[in-house]
Amino acid sequence: MIQNSEHIKFQLCHKGDRSTKSLWKLEDFDDINKLNNSSFWISSSSNKKKPIGKLVQNSSESLYIVGVSDTDNIDLKSSMKELKELCISLNKNIVGEKTQLRKKIDPSTFIGKGLLNEILLEAKFYNAKRILFNKELQPYQSKKISMLTNINISDRTDLILEIFEKNAQSKEAHTQIELARLKYELPRLAGQGLNFSQISGGIRSKGPGEKKLEQRRRYLRKRINELEKQIDNLSNRRQLTRSQRARNQLFSATLIGYTCAGKSTLFNKLTKANVIESTKAFSTLNPTTRKTFLSKNTQILLSDTVGFISDLPKDLVSSFRATLEEISDSNLLIHIVDASDKDFEEKIVSVEKTLKETGLEENPKIVVFNKLDLLSPEEHSELKKIYPDQCVSSKTGDGINNLKKYIELQIESIGNFSSYKKTANL
Repeated sequence: MIQNSEHIKFQLCHKGDRSTKSLWKLEDFDDINKLNNSSFWISSSSNKKKPIGKLVQNSSESLYIVGVSDTDNIDLKSSMKELKELCISLNKNIVGEKTQLRKKIDPSTFIGKGLLNEILLEAKFYNAKRILFNKELQPYQSKKISMLTNINISDRTDLILEIFEKNAQSKEAHTQIELARLKYELPRLAGQGLNFSQISGGIRSKGPGEKKLEQRRRYLRKRINELEKQIDNLSNRRQLTRSQRARNQLFSATLIGYTCAGKSTLFNKLTKANVIESTKAFSTLNPTTRKTFLSKNTQILLSDTVGFISDLPKDLVSSFRATLEEISDSNLLIHIVDASDKDFEEKIVSVEKTLKETGLEENPKIVVFNKLDLLSPEEHSELKKIYPDQCVSSKTGDGINNLKKYIELQIESIGNFSSYKKTANL
């Protein structure tokens, strides 16, 4: 923008340099001919000479993240930290962020209007492709914000679904994720502009016909019903498999816990399986069950399941009910905790909350602290004093034998242990 003011003949306002935190830069000139010497023209011409192909090939989606909390600053920082980890697992590029602690969430725009204007301006400045919120937006909130900008508006639930879609490998996982995605999309159809504008009528196109919006909504409802039936069939098949296991009188234990707690690595150590191990969130989506010996006389069925996360989307929970049923029929839940995480106590509470919401809080369970190799010697010894048999390192194998003995003692306390010993001897 070039303007003429009273004291300065010419003033040039342009986008600031990314190395500085100022969004805009002002340059003063006393002669219009000197405008050509501005750094703005030089940087603009140099950017045009850069090869576009290589930039597109190596670039990742640019995200501007927004954190809002109506509880306390600790919750806000924890939420933003987790959101960044989820973005990293998808190789997203975070170009900027803003946070706000509020007494009450704004029912219209979720965040204060003043800060929202700053966010929209900065996101545009950093060429962000998407603005991502740390909480799930209501459909009307997402619509309201979208009306103020042409940048895509997204939330944490959408990001989690994207991670699930990326990590899905089996038909079962794809079915459950598609169902969750359609349930998430259905209430957000309204207000999508020209993409769902009205189409012409049937015979000779006399008068307006059915809206594309209604067509899409009808298709989603039909597809959701089809997927619900597929999930029910899947649930029935899993129930049949569990009934056969029950007839064989095999004791079943399931590894549960927050995502990235090291469940799959520990599962491989205990069962000598080859389940995918990853430090990225939700690398395990399908439950895997293997037989393993705790001792010469005791054999159990051990299952590895999908990890939990705080504020797990309800649609995702309902879509993965066939997987969660695997946990509900387990004789013992083994809660794996990442001991190296500074916020592990909050994540324990989050897992317990998820178990309560899914009706699994009454199931027998034990807590196992993992990743001892990442602790300092002082932290290691202190945790060992409190939980001598419940501390392991799934990477190095430290504490695995003690854990097996501890699990066997827990099985004895549950009862009907003689049948499991008899089955193991067979």
